[in-house]
Amino acid sequence: MTLQALTKLFPWSYFSKKVILRIDTPYCGGVFSEKDAEERELHLAKGSFGSIEDANLILISWLVDKQDGVIIDARFQVFGNTVLIACCEAACELVIGKNYDQARRMHTDLIEKHLRDKNDTPAFLEEGMSSLRYVVEAIKEASKSCEGIPLQENYIAPPLMGHSVDVVEGGWPGFSDLPLKQKLQVIEQVLNEEVRPFIEMDAGGVEVINLIEGKEVVIAYQGSCTSCHSATGATLSYIQQVLRAKVDPAITVTPV
Repeated sequence: MTLQALTKLFPWSYFSKKVILRIDTPYCGGVFSEKDAEERELHLAKGSFGSIEDANLILISWLVDKQDGVIIDARFQVFGNTVLIACCEAACELVIGKNYDQARRMHTDLIEKHLRDKNDTPAFLEEGMSSLRYVVEAIKEASKSCEGIPLQENYIAPPLMGHSVDVVEGGWPGFSDLPLKQKLQVIEQVLNEEVRPFIEMDAGGVEVINLIEGKEVVIAYQGSCTSCHSATGATLSYIQQVLRAKVDPAITVTPV
């Protein structure tokens, strides 16, 4: 072994705090049985990817509402590297409250960004990205077992169902005194952390067009959001709620 290998920092030093927290305390660890599903009158969906021989294996199980395909609860079991635990935990957090069609569109970038402490700092080393592929493939398998369950027609869902937004007292420190460019940067950062990852699960997007008089945020929807009626209802309300809680209580959001 070379001196460089001996002195290389232990991989945990490259993990984000969010990754370490989910490895230490995985609330979604476990498995659902047919009995669990029957007692709650829900559909049991299971998916797996990998193998013991491959030294990486993921098993996930969901309890799904038979009426509208919404994932009520999620659990996972892992055999393999520790990053798999954090990735599975994050994926469970993201899919709960979503329907199985939304879940199957989850991609690796969404999970990884959910585990970042800072937008510009990866949650873990590049080597750990392969773990995300295992999670995404297992989710696809679980989604397949839900085919045939009807989805609520024209369902309306905010970007993150059931998510309460932590209010920053008084908003972003010194926001009203910042120049326009920095105000827009603050808004972009909050949208990147609190809104865009969840809109992407519906194959949509949101772009900031302008900030008028420091209070009115003008946005444009992208992708599926352009044809979704909730873009002027629940989703718009959620975006405004987040910006008021994190940036400025007086902010209004206007779509074009």
